[in-house]
Amino acid sequence: MYESLTQKDKREDLLERHQPIYDFRKGDKLASVGAGGGSNEVIYSMMADSLVFYLQDINPTCLTPEILRATVNQLYNAAGRTCTATFTPVIGTEKETRLPSQFFDKIIIENTLHELTHPSDLVASIRANLKPDGYLYVEDFMAKRPGQKHRGCRKPLFTEEALVKLFDVNGFRLVTSAFVYPNNTVNKIYKFALTTK
Repeated sequence: MYESLTQKDKREDLLERHQPIYDFRKGDKLASVGAGGGSNEVIYSMMADSLVFYLQDINPTCLTPEILRATVNQLYNAAGRTCTATFTPVIGTEKETRLPSQFFDKIIIENTLHELTHPSDLVASIRANLKPDGYLYVEDFMAKRPGQKHRGCRKPLFTEEALVKLFDVNGFRLVTSAFVYPNNTVNKIYKFALTTK
């Protein structure tokens, strides 16, 4: 588990930087694609009451119900709060989320897009999961030049132009983008809506 998120200042920083962008509201139905163990999402669930959160990943070992329950308990206990959110783990594939169709108000993808082996297929799957008036938020490190690789996993990063094009050809339109950390000009959150046909 991510011990740093049990620290008050780390939790508050994560909430403070993401709340104005994600703007989760009471009762929102949310999904996170590539959620890993779900630590960030558990913190985000503190933004509003009664959130419904589906956490999706392709790695079944990091998203077991037992691990997720322990993460929720640890982070909510550290915050001194009672959890009103519900969490559902979902194991997807490299091409398909396996999430419910037209169910979600908002879907987030954080630091995952560059790791996808079939990004276009997965983006098409995500499109089918959103409600017609839903939003997709993509947070990832952006390449400053084509071919630049992620420092950690060494996989190629998207340029901003390539990222917007990937979503455009899959039925999304860019609504806005914002830097999460003002001094970090390579980490942005992009907000997309479905295009109308």
